[in-house]
Amino acid sequence: MRRLLFLAALITGCVHARVASLTPVQQTNDGQLTCEQIVLEYKTNTQIADAKIAKNENADTRDFWLGVFVWPGLMDLQNADGNEGNALLDRNLFLRELAKSKPCAGVESWPAQPKRYT
Repeated sequence: MRRLLFLAALITGCVHARVASLTPVQQTNDGQLTCEQIVLEYKTNTQIADAKIAKNENADTRDFWLGVFVWPGLMDLQNADGNEGNALLDRNLFLRELAKSKPCAGVESWPAQPKRYT
């Protein structure tokens, strides 16, 4: 009985991590996008990806110390924000190639991509 209570305490003491909602690289309406829409989505994706990756990197440090000093079950190993940020960067690679295949001007002046989450 004592072992069962200990096992129950172990299971309930673990954190429920958020599952990543990944952006697909290609979407059904990509062929109809104008150059202005491609640029807008690219810049928006870049800002969101940067914020998500930075948030996940900060959380990794916190999770490490929680796991070491408090309880390993408190660590979030799903890395949802980092994976979502990487998915947006993958989408941006596709958008850049799509813009190059259309007569879009100034693709080279688009903002640089943040470092991928690893």
